[in-house]
Amino acid sequence: MSRTAQLLITIAILAGGVSATMWIKNSNPKPERKAPEVVARLVEARELERETTRPTWPAGGTVNASDEVSLAAQVSARVEWISPEAIPGARLSKGTLLARLESADFDFAVKQKQAALAQVEADLAVEQGQADLAAEEFQLSAAKLSASDRALVMREPQLAAARAAVASAKAAVEQAKLDLARTEIRMPFDGQIMSRKVSPGSQVGSASTLFDLVATDTFWIEVKMPRAFLPWLDNQHAVTLSQQHWAGKTRQARILNVLPDVDSADRQVKVVLALDNPLSSPDSDVPPVLLNDYIDCVLYGREIIDAIVMDRRRLNDDDSTWAVNTSKLVKRQLDVIYRGRERVWIKSGFEAGDQLLMSQLDTPVIGLPLRVQAQGDKP
Repeated sequence: MSRTAQLLITIAILAGGVSATMWIKNSNPKPERKAPEVVARLVEARELERETTRPTWPAGGTVNASDEVSLAAQVSARVEWISPEAIPGARLSKGTLLARLESADFDFAVKQKQAALAQVEADLAVEQGQADLAAEEFQLSAAKLSASDRALVMREPQLAAARAAVASAKAAVEQAKLDLARTEIRMPFDGQIMSRKVSPGSQVGSASTLFDLVATDTFWIEVKMPRAFLPWLDNQHAVTLSQQHWAGKTRQARILNVLPDVDSADRQVKVVLALDNPLSSPDSDVPPVLLNDYIDCVLYGREIIDAIVMDRRRLNDDDSTWAVNTSKLVKRQLDVIYRGRERVWIKSGFEAGDQLLMSQLDTPVIGLPLRVQAQGDKP
């Protein structure tokens, strides 16, 4: 084959390849520009319901004794006897005899005072007889005297002095009997012995502490709450008490008083609670409360009728919140009745069809398309 023929064949092949390439390029479909698809974000939301509930305020406080005394002797004497029941931790009723002081000297004092009383009563009887005699003689004489002279003749000053001596002697007898009674040391109230400071043979006086006692019928608990909750506080509603180791059990205390001052550190209001029968009985299912225990308390406010209750974290600083309506993000300005520590009570501000947004959005924009998560959906 000649060179000319080979050159023609090569040119023909190249032309065919170029034609095929152009045909393939022109026959491919051209891509079309499409608008970006809007994807609604999957969020959590809840329905809004109105309810009648009480606002609450969680607090805590330390348990204190309502009555706590250091029992001291009222007379000076030696301790003669101490009751076997008078030991630390013993729970005793009011009037229980704890100890007895030597009483011989006080017995003698009572007898001496009684003898002195008998003497002055005899003196009074003699003086009364003399006064009666003087009165008879005065009537027989029919003398006219001034009031002061007549009193002297009738021995009225002497009679008054004798009567005063009798009254003084009676008081001395009562004082001696009282001192004798004070040689018996008794429980001043139903309570428990915290400590014993004396033993038989100890010499005691008015400055000597014999026992440290605490009343066990009622304990007090002082808790604090903010000033904003004070107008809502229901003084007649029981306060719920709890502790972690009570295994879900609770106890009820009553509000005793709101103190007239605020705490100097945090300016909160102080409330005193009264817990009756704090130690309970050993066979009772009620958990006991001990002195210096720290107790968690829930204070209750007055009922708020027909309000929407929502998590306080859902409320913005300007009293607005985010909601979902017709699959879009909306912002609502709310009328707040009360702000609690964890929840808020809403009077109005939501519209029909609103659902409270529970998810956190980084950049919330009004009108943002949303899809509320149904049961089984994955966020």
